[in-house]
Amino acid sequence: MKNNSHFKSTLLAMALASSTLSLQAFAAEDLSEANQSAYSTSFKALDVDNNTTLTKTEANKEKLFAKHFKAADIDNDGTLDEQEYTNYKSKSEQKEVKRVVKDSVITSKVKGSLLKDEGLKSLNVSVKTNQGVVLLSGFVETEDQIRQAGLIASEIEGVKSVENSLLIKKE
Repeated sequence: MKNNSHFKSTLLAMALASSTLSLQAFAAEDLSEANQSAYSTSFKALDVDNNTTLTKTEANKEKLFAKHFKAADIDNDGTLDEQEYTNYKSKSEQKEVKRVVKDSVITSKVKGSLLKDEGLKSLNVSVKTNQGVVLLSGFVETEDQIRQAGLIASEIEGVKSVENSLLIKKE
């Protein structure tokens, strides 16, 4: 019975890892023409004076450029042309996708490691990751299980820190 449970746990961990790798491959693809068209549409919507450039005031209507206008203005002319806008926005979005994929991989690895640990009932443990910070929540039976889950999570590659919010289940 215990071997069957371990087999199911291992199978679940493998499925999670496989789906995460598929997502990573999808995220690594180049931007499609549809995305380029969407950037062009967004750029034109911001260009209220229709002069094919965005002033800082025009660009500030978009949160990304309100904070990063100067970094996007490659030629330092105080405006963004459509190419500068598109390049900066696509790089920013790609960076965010990579971060989300990394966090998903970390979550899968932590959950898989928790599933493999015989001393934990890991299906009662929720794992979430944001920018390398792992949040463990849920219920376990002992203080040792809380410590063990935190230790397991902290040993996974890419984990910056662990917020262990596990609680002991009251009977």
